[in-house]
Amino acid sequence: MQTIHKTHSPAPEKRRLLLLAGALILLAVLAVAAFLMRQEEASDWPEPIPTGQTLFAYAPEQISRITIRRREEAPWTLTQENGLLALEGDASFPLSDAAAAALLDAACNLPCEAVLTEDPAEYSDHLADFGLDSPRYEAVITYTDGVTAHLSIGSPGADNNAWYYMTLRDDPRLFSFSRGMVEALFVSRDSLRDTVTPVIHKARIDRITLTGPDNVIEWQLQGSITDPDAIDKWFITQPYSYPADADAMSRLLSNLANLRLGAYVCPATAENLTAMGFDAPRVTIDVHMAAGAIAVNNAEGSVDVTDYPATSLTFAIGGRQNDLVDYVRFGDDIYVSSHFTIGMFIDYNVSATMSRYPVLTALGNLASLTVRTADTQAEYILTRTEQVAANNELLLDEDGSPTYDVTLICNGQPASYEAFRIAYEALMLTTVSGTLPEDAEITAHPHTVFTFTDVDDTVHTVALADFDALHDAVIVDGHAAFYLIKGGFRLKLD
Repeated sequence: MQTIHKTHSPAPEKRRLLLLAGALILLAVLAVAAFLMRQEEASDWPEPIPTGQTLFAYAPEQISRITIRRREEAPWTLTQENGLLALEGDASFPLSDAAAAALLDAACNLPCEAVLTEDPAEYSDHLADFGLDSPRYEAVITYTDGVTAHLSIGSPGADNNAWYYMTLRDDPRLFSFSRGMVEALFVSRDSLRDTVTPVIHKARIDRITLTGPDNVIEWQLQGSITDPDAIDKWFITQPYSYPADADAMSRLLSNLANLRLGAYVCPATAENLTAMGFDAPRVTIDVHMAAGAIAVNNAEGSVDVTDYPATSLTFAIGGRQNDLVDYVRFGDDIYVSSHFTIGMFIDYNVSATMSRYPVLTALGNLASLTVRTADTQAEYILTRTEQVAANNELLLDEDGSPTYDVTLICNGQPASYEAFRIAYEALMLTTVSGTLPEDAEITAHPHTVFTFTDVDDTVHTVALADFDALHDAVIVDGHAAFYLIKGGFRLKLD
């Protein structure tokens, strides 16, 4: 008898498990298929492989001309003949030797990151996909041996824009070209312009004016730039009159002397001035320098002395190019400059340059001092007599200056100069206690007035008036800015 094998149907629970497993397998297959399809689509865009090579290798002097076109900008050409560089068609263009040399260095050795394909059939029908149907950049470099390199740069690659697609005329291959090479080679025409370096001598500055939208700040040197103590003779003249602090002025003068302009942007036409924020400059800096001689050590170790005439320079700060760079007008052109160097003059705090030392006259320059109160007045007059040696020659100090015998008269009677000297030097070291509130009004009549007369007849006054029960307002040359504890400013001769 033939044996018949029966096939048993699976239980309902087992059927459900089999259906679930089948569905999961189907989903997995679909996911893999989709991934492979994406990979296939991505493979249409060649990825760089480590096949970098140098396409052209020359010395900078072997370049005869370079033509650069950037995006929609008009192309321009740099030529080199007998070592002389020039911008073709503009012999008067102020060419920067350093910028031109950097461009030559970029053009003499042209490397590719990788050869993406050697078969033009793989990309020639898809130039738009690589940005090569309308190249972003083009360069034509002609070398002295007659070889010409014609580069066309397309879109950036997928690797974080670290490279761009590139082709060479008469070469079937498709290359990747590094971002660094693109930035070095495809510079703007104006980046080759020689940067203007304003000549600002700290030692010659005698007036500074900052003009903002709503205020004017001005400092003036009330003396000569050749005075040994010239730094002590600076005064704020606007928006009020007040002596300036020597250390603060030294820093301000140094910051001005370090002003530098960056790259040239464009001429200061009416249209450009409006577009870059110069219709209402954030601040205009005017620097006046007195005529004077400046000594500089030369390469041989000796000193060259140059005489300079009186000079005025003006810088206007317009809008910002970005958070780090400002537009600056200088002369008939617009430049960029670092916000960290020129931005400090915007909204400048003039009060930071006010002297905290009420006494402005050094003892060696003092001719007389009058101290007047409501009940008393003391007038001190100093007389200096040059010291003479036995041979009738003037006695000089270690600096070569004449030495003096000083006598003191107080209210017509001889007084101790040594005691006065000690008291005066202590008075010179007295500083204010704090700054008066902006809305403070000092209406009280001064109870004490110090009048200092310099040997050159310059007169300064320091007046003290009641501010509150513990403090006096300090009024220097008529302007009240600070207060000082009562009794803290006096000539202590007893």
